[in-house]
Amino acid sequence: MPADSRSSRWGICRNRGKCCWYSNKTNRLSWLVVQKGTPPPCVVLFLLLVLTSLTTVGQTPDLNRPTLIHGLIVTAQGRPTARATVEVRDLRGVKVATGITDAAGRFAITMAAKPGEYVLLAAKGLLLADERITLDRADREMTIALPFIAAACMSERAYTVSAQELRVPSKARAHLKLARQKFIKLNFDGSEKEIDRALQVDSIYAAAFSMRALLRLASRDFDGAIAEATHALALDPGEAEAHVALATAYNSLREFDQAETAAEQALGIRPDFWQGQVELAKAFYGQGQLILALRELDELNKDFPDVHLIRANILMRLDRTEEAVQEFGFFLKEALDDPRSEQVRRIVARSAQTGLSSSSFLPR
Repeated sequence: MPADSRSSRWGICRNRGKCCWYSNKTNRLSWLVVQKGTPPPCVVLFLLLVLTSLTTVGQTPDLNRPTLIHGLIVTAQGRPTARATVEVRDLRGVKVATGITDAAGRFAITMAAKPGEYVLLAAKGLLLADERITLDRADREMTIALPFIAAACMSERAYTVSAQELRVPSKARAHLKLARQKFIKLNFDGSEKEIDRALQVDSIYAAAFSMRALLRLASRDFDGAIAEATHALALDPGEAEAHVALATAYNSLREFDQAETAAEQALGIRPDFWQGQVELAKAFYGQGQLILALRELDELNKDFPDVHLIRANILMRLDRTEEAVQEFGFFLKEALDDPRSEQVRRIVARSAQTGLSSSSFLPR
């Protein structure tokens, strides 16, 4: 082989071309050296390689750089929403990042997330929206519009006692108080009698009809509960307990859309009505909106048997079996005499044996 013809490890041989290849250890932009007298084809090759290298460098993501998710949260009318909560959760409902919108409705969340599918949630009071997003390490800009919910307008006002409630005679109130006490002690017959006495004193006492709706729920007469609660609301639209009774009945009848609306109405009147949050979570669960249901219970953060039971069901459906079994355990510990306990024990036993994540049921 001539002295000025040399074979490289890439198998390239050029006679008198003066093209020299460096090793892989050199800078990628300096792979090729053009020496004096290089023929035009080598110059063209050099320029193409440089352009290709620059394009590749510009397109290659920095794997160590956090992902920035930013954008705008607006109302259904397109107005910026200040102080809205923004969350990023994975598809198993695990919260991975949070943020708050500024006065202009803008948010920015920086997170070190693996590429994949996530859910972006935005919430302000009763207004809640979610959107599934794909992250691939590139920054992402989003605009989310919160839905219009009439009950949300009510929740912005301070809770006040209705005029209808103020006109109720004290004797009727006393009978209703006794009815509640007997209901708590599971003396349903005694509670019914006290409600009847309250209505003899005041036949349009809305709260008494709400209490009767709870009695119908206790006897699993869901249609009767709806009738009593609807009558209570006809007398006093501000009767939050009647809305919760409606939500409970509709959830039990698996009419989850109507249950969601009723629960939102209750929370619009009394934002601190935790039973309303429980029924709203059940409605989300029933509609398959598992991450929204889990978030509602996270916000509630209450130690109560049914809360543990609903959370356990949600976690089962999200394939978080170990956490679900723990929540079932809390339920069994706190609700020893609950008729659902035996079914829960069977679910836990099957999960321990087979790892099944589909054995769950909606509490009624």
